[in-house]
Amino acid sequence: MAVGGHTVICGLERISLRVARALVQLGERVTIVSEAPEPALLREARRAGARVVEGTTSEVAQLHSVGLESARCIVLTEDTDLRNVQAALAAREVNPGIRVVIRMFNADLGDRAGRLLENSQVISTSAEAAPYFAAAALGVDAVPGRLAWGRHIVIDPTVGGQGSEPDGTQSRLGDAAGRLRARFGRANGFEPAQRSVEIGEGEFLRPLAPPLAPRRRRRSRRLTRLGRALLSLRDPRLALLMTAMTLLIAISAVVFHDARGLRAGGGEPAFQGWVDALVFTATTAYGNTDLTGADWWVKLYAVGFMFVSALGLAVTFGVAADAMVGERIIEALSVPRRMRNHVVVLGLGNVGYRTMLHLQEAGIEVAVVESRTGGRFVAIARRQGVPVLIADAHFLDSLRALSVRHARAVVAATDDDLANLEAALAARELNPTARVVTRLFDQELAERAQQQLHITACQSVSALATPAFVAAALGEGVLSIIERGRLLWLLAETTVQPGSAADGAEVRELEADAELRVLAVRDDTREHWRPAYPARLRAGNDMLVAASREAWQQLLGLVETAEREPARASAESEPA
Repeated sequence: MAVGGHTVICGLERISLRVARALVQLGERVTIVSEAPEPALLREARRAGARVVEGTTSEVAQLHSVGLESARCIVLTEDTDLRNVQAALAAREVNPGIRVVIRMFNADLGDRAGRLLENSQVISTSAEAAPYFAAAALGVDAVPGRLAWGRHIVIDPTVGGQGSEPDGTQSRLGDAAGRLRARFGRANGFEPAQRSVEIGEGEFLRPLAPPLAPRRRRRSRRLTRLGRALLSLRDPRLALLMTAMTLLIAISAVVFHDARGLRAGGGEPAFQGWVDALVFTATTAYGNTDLTGADWWVKLYAVGFMFVSALGLAVTFGVAADAMVGERIIEALSVPRRMRNHVVVLGLGNVGYRTMLHLQEAGIEVAVVESRTGGRFVAIARRQGVPVLIADAHFLDSLRALSVRHARAVVAATDDDLANLEAALAARELNPTARVVTRLFDQELAERAQQQLHITACQSVSALATPAFVAAALGEGVLSIIERGRLLWLLAETTVQPGSAADGAEVRELEADAELRVLAVRDDTREHWRPAYPARLRAGNDMLVAASREAWQQLLGLVETAEREPARASAESEPA
């Protein structure tokens, strides 16, 4: 059964190449529009089965060879928001019913465009990838990639080993190396472990409560500044001065305690207690004493003591002011201060900035290095109180200035693979115990670097964002994709319509096809997860399924009412 349609992808980058491969594997006919594509990417695209048409994104509506009039979907993957919006509007003029998937970084613009453009979805690659970088930096294994019915979906590679099921029984995965599990955890709080949901062929959807990153209580900015000001008083110069002044006052108290003639008519020591001697010493420091009857050497000592005390107080106040004002200047200039147990983010681009935001939300202190003084996020990060050092991230001096030796993790997220690798290795040299997360565009290089260079995690932004683009391109109801060996399955949801073929049907009849698994059924009262879902479906039931694309299309035909079937059949029979 032919289930594919025609999808147009504008731009030939790593993300668009991955999306094209996945869509072709799912039976879609893909046409890529690109102006002067890289030869290597062009070869890979053609090898994957996509057709490549030379042209720009802005003129895609005028390229008749693209076939935009009969296309089912257009995916805009250029890295310029405005160009993608222009192409989306032009495509809608040519084909009003076409589904539009737009890559966009500007969150506000994306929300407004998504609400105004029907049958469209806006996706940010950095927003999709940043949670994975932040989670890898914090050592969180379960990363929320998508939400399905209030549960986090995590695609997790499991290599070998005999695991155990939540109920204590032996896992049926056996030694199937490299199989992928889609694991679930509650989105809000913990839930007792439940029985794993089996997809088939030894693969499971396993309930998992994702570990939460430690959150610290947020303090007001004024309290934070006061704390930093007090910490600035730990200046070693102040400690030396205070020690010297304490010794001077102690010696002077001893001298005045045993001195004679400090009071008129007295040849004996003037003070019976040390407290009186200490008070006399303090008043002498300010010149508020009468030493007329004192011995000559006591008078000379008192004069020297007053001068030294005045000088010591002046120097102490000067050093304290220098330390406190210097701290404020350092904070204003965002020069990194001494930090511990923080995360260092190298590169303040789209991915680095969003990773910084996720770490701040988790209550983690962050320091950033950026090579461009006029970077678009430098001022924003500084206004949020994040120290930003303007320097090259791969220099050891830059990493030392960011206190990498005392950091809990380092995230190298620049746009340069070589710079990221160099910075990661330098960070590992300075702090062997820190978690090092590196952004690499080439997935094969990322896997080899992680295995051979002992890097904690090597992430590819395009690989992390591909499932979101593919799911969006396939239409409403598709939540994500699941790799099953060399096949791609869809994780999707749909609703049983009144009067449809699925209304009153048994669930096992739907699962007669080996390429479909009903994972959960939701009615008006609760969710029923496999295998505890009801035997028969009723109108209004929602279903969460894992299925091949062909089985998904067949299921859509079963859950829709008879009145909608002719319209759907006519849409599928239109020439591409």
